[in-house]
Amino acid sequence: MKHIKIIASIVMFFAFVGTQQVVAQGQGKDKRTEVKQKGKDKAKEVKEELEQEVKEKKNDKAQDKKEKKNKREELDQKSKKEYKGKGNAYGRDKNGMSGREFGQMRSSEAKEKIEEQERNIRESEDILKRGRERVKNANDRIKESREKKEITEEEVKVKEEVIRKTNERLSELSKKIEEQKEKVKKDKEALSKILFPKEDK
Repeated sequence: MKHIKIIASIVMFFAFVGTQQVVAQGQGKDKRTEVKQKGKDKAKEVKEELEQEVKEKKNDKAQDKKEKKNKREELDQKSKKEYKGKGNAYGRDKNGMSGREFGQMRSSEAKEKIEEQERNIRESEDILKRGRERVKNANDRIKESREKKEITEEEVKVKEEVIRKTNERLSELSKKIEEQKEKVKKDKEALSKILFPKEDK
């Protein structure tokens, strides 16, 4: 529907452009008919080009749908052939390692992951601490400037709004840090239970 409107508007545009040029130049009827005919021919050409593009797009879309369908079918067939066991496939391909070696490697990876998370938490806490200090310093500077009347009340309001938004962001960061701490704590406990299980007597 959109394409038809576009085509119709282009045809009308060329029809008006052709007639306006002839009238403006004051030429004879022969020239007018030639110009009108040229405008109509151009409009037809444009219309045909647009129709051709629409057909090509429809064909492309249909072809894309067929390709996607074929890919889905191939994936379905592959998944049917694969082994469907329980678990998350850790240890299925151990690259020639024994079970013990593979287990030690996995546990060291888990420890490194926890250590990395702890480092990230410490860095985030440093950023939070520096941010809080900056906000405190900015508040102090605003108070001093207000007392000395170096800035106007409007400037004070704008700066206080910026500080308020910064405080909100710092509070969000603080919440995220606490959530990460809890997650790391749980991961550590789970890892310690796996590595050093308590014997039940």
